[in-house]
Amino acid sequence: MSKATPDDTALQALDDKPIVRLDKVDVQLLRSTVLHDLSWNLFPGEHWAIVGANGSGKTSFLRLISGNLWPAPQSGTRRYYFGGDPQTDAVQALTRITLVGHELQDRYVERGWNFDAIEVVLSGIYRTDVPRDKPSNQDRKKASKILDEVNLTHLANRPFLELSRGEQRRVLIARALGFDPVILILDEPLAGLDAKAREQLNSTIDHISEKIVVLCSYHETINIPISTNRILRLENGHVIESGKFTPIIPTPIETIPSEISIETNQQQQITISESVIINIEHADIWLDDRQTLTDITWQLLEGEHWQVTGSNGAGKTTFLRMLHGQLRPATGGSINFPGIKNPENIWVLRQQIAWVSPELQAGYWYPSTTRQCISSGFDSSIGQTRKLKQHELNLVDELLEKFQLTDLAARNVKTLSYGQFRRVLIARAVVHKPRVLLLDEPWEGLDPGNLELVTRALDEIILLGTHLVCVTHLHRNINQFNRALEIEDGRITRSGKISTG
Repeated sequence: MSKATPDDTALQALDDKPIVRLDKVDVQLLRSTVLHDLSWNLFPGEHWAIVGANGSGKTSFLRLISGNLWPAPQSGTRRYYFGGDPQTDAVQALTRITLVGHELQDRYVERGWNFDAIEVVLSGIYRTDVPRDKPSNQDRKKASKILDEVNLTHLANRPFLELSRGEQRRVLIARALGFDPVILILDEPLAGLDAKAREQLNSTIDHISEKIVVLCSYHETINIPISTNRILRLENGHVIESGKFTPIIPTPIETIPSEISIETNQQQQITISESVIINIEHADIWLDDRQTLTDITWQLLEGEHWQVTGSNGAGKTTFLRMLHGQLRPATGGSINFPGIKNPENIWVLRQQIAWVSPELQAGYWYPSTTRQCISSGFDSSIGQTRKLKQHELNLVDELLEKFQLTDLAARNVKTLSYGQFRRVLIARAVVHKPRVLLLDEPWEGLDPGNLELVTRALDEIILLGTHLVCVTHLHRNINQFNRALEIEDGRITRSGKISTG
C-alpha cells in the first residue's frame, strides 16, 4: 500500500496510547438509543471484527468510530489520538478514518454517479465525492496501482453502475485506499461477493492490515481474514464480548453443489405450452455499448423455482431485470409472458412479477416507515401514495407479523439495519401474492436467525402459488429450489433439475 506518513510513524511508536477511546458513550438515532454505555479502546496493530445480528448496532458503532455519528449529549466521551493532543471532535478523524459500507454504495445509485472505476478511485485520492477533471499522470498511475493491488485492473474502464453489487463494493474499497487512511472501516465487506471474490478480498484485507488498522463488521466469525486479532460482539446496542480473537483457518466458502442433472439439448427442445409462465428465446441484452447477456434461451414453467448462480459480473442481475421487464432483448431475440395476464400493461406486470434487489433498496429514497414501505407495494410505488382499504391494512398487519417487523412498524426504513430493510422489501413485494418473485441476493445482509425467518416466509409464499427466481452467490436453502441455472460471462453454462440424491 502507500508509504507511511510521519503521522503514521508516530502512531506506530505510540502503542501504549489508543487511537480511539470510548468512555461510557450512548448513541441516538431519531431519539432512539441504538448504542448503550460503550467503553472501548482501539490501539495500533489491532484489527477488529465487529460481530452481531441484524439491528445489533454494528453499523452505528462503525459510524461512531469514523466520526459520522456523535455520542448522545451528556452520555460520555469519544477521544481520538493521532499524535499531538487528544481530540474530542471528529475533524481530524474524518480525514484519517475511511468508512466503506452500504450507505456509501447506495449513494452512488441514488445520485446516478456512473463514473468509470478508475475515476471512482481517483475521487478517493482527491478526497472528493466525484472525480476531478484532468487528473495528473502521477495520480492516474497511483489509482491504477491501487486497482492492481485489489485485483480490479480489469474493471478500470467500466462504468460503476454497470458493475455487479459485489464489484461495486470492491471498487469502493479501492477508493478508500486512495485516502491513505490510518484506519480503514469496512461494513459487511463480504456481502454480495462470490466465493472467489471473498477469498481475494480477505487476502487483500490481510495485506492492508500490515500497514493500516482495519475494522470489519460481520454477522458471524466464519471465513474472516486471518489478520483479525480482536473481536467486539454487540447485542441490542450493548457490548457482550470484547477482547483478543484468533480466527479459524478459512475453509472453502460454500458454493452451489455440482449434483445438477443437465438436460441434454435443453435450449433446442423448448416448446410453448399452457404451463409456460415466461419464455425467452435467443435474447441478447446490451447496456450502452457492452453486451451483458448473449443468446439466452430459457423458460419458467408451472411448479418451477430457480436458483441462479454465477460469479460477480456474470450477468445474473441483468437476467432478473429482463424477467422484470426493465430490459428488452435486442432485435432477433424475444421474451414473452404467456402465463401473465395483460403483460403489456407495465403496472399489471409489476403486480404479477415482483422484484427485490439491492438496487431497489438503494433507490428507495422516499422517507417511509416500515408500515408505509410495505403498503407502497400495492401500487409498486416508492412511498405510500394513498389510503389503504381495510383488507389491505389487514394484509399489511399479517406481513408485519410474518416477517417479525411489528415492533419496527413505525420506524423510518432508513434507520433500520440493512438486513431489516431487506425483510421489509420482501414483505412489500408479496402484497399482491405475485405469480413470480424475483430475488436478487435475498440473503445478503441477513444474520442466521433472520435468514431462517425469511426462508420460512418464502416457503409459505411458495405454498400460495408464487414461483421463485433467486440470484445468489452462495448456496443457501436448496430445498426451496428444484431448478438451477448458472450464468458466466453473460451465457448460460448449466441449466437443469437439482438432484436430491
